[in-house]
Amino acid sequence: MRIIVNNKNLLITIAVALICLILYSVFPTQNIFQQIVSTMAFLLVIPVLYIKIILKGSLKKFGLQTGDRQRGILWMGIMLLGSLLTFYILFHYTNLPQHYHPPRLIAERFVFFISYELLLVGLFAALYEFFFRGFIMLRLSRAIGYWSIAVQFAVFLTFFLLVGGLDWSTTLYVIVSPFAGIVAYQSRSIFYSFGTSLFFIIIADALVIGLAK
Repeated sequence: MRIIVNNKNLLITIAVALICLILYSVFPTQNIFQQIVSTMAFLLVIPVLYIKIILKGSLKKFGLQTGDRQRGILWMGIMLLGSLLTFYILFHYTNLPQHYHPPRLIAERFVFFISYELLLVGLFAALYEFFFRGFIMLRLSRAIGYWSIAVQFAVFLTFFLLVGGLDWSTTLYVIVSPFAGIVAYQSRSIFYSFGTSLFFIIIADALVIGLAK
């Protein structure tokens, strides 16, 4: 904690992250297009401008790099299995099957499924990876180490609470968050954590759709 308090830039970064989340939570959106624009503005554009203009730093330090490729691929595979196992347990021993349902349209045609997962889910997953695993976690990791994984997960949950979205529809993002955090921490790259998140959600949605037929 003393390291954080004594690090002015780190304190400012934390403050910027919190301000972005608060502004995002109160910014009105009427449709999915406005939601996408708002998410990109507060979770990507503002943090990038802060990094480049205020910190005059490199985006590589925030996970936008290949990092340790072998370590990244290894941990991506391990954490993908871990997230899928967690999903399996929740699916069979909780009320998840009764409450989590992917959009009906993507269950009817494969092309809609792929488009939805790669474009819409992929976009939000990428934004979440940059902000929570890159901008917050990798920045904090230099000061508090492994605890940064738990912090980003707590902030991620708080984020959904602020926007009123902590419900069954966000279950998959919540499940994979700590696993993606571990991947980013181990590889120092959000590319592998993004792969973990996206592959997990695609596989989980495919399983839910398949079992429902």
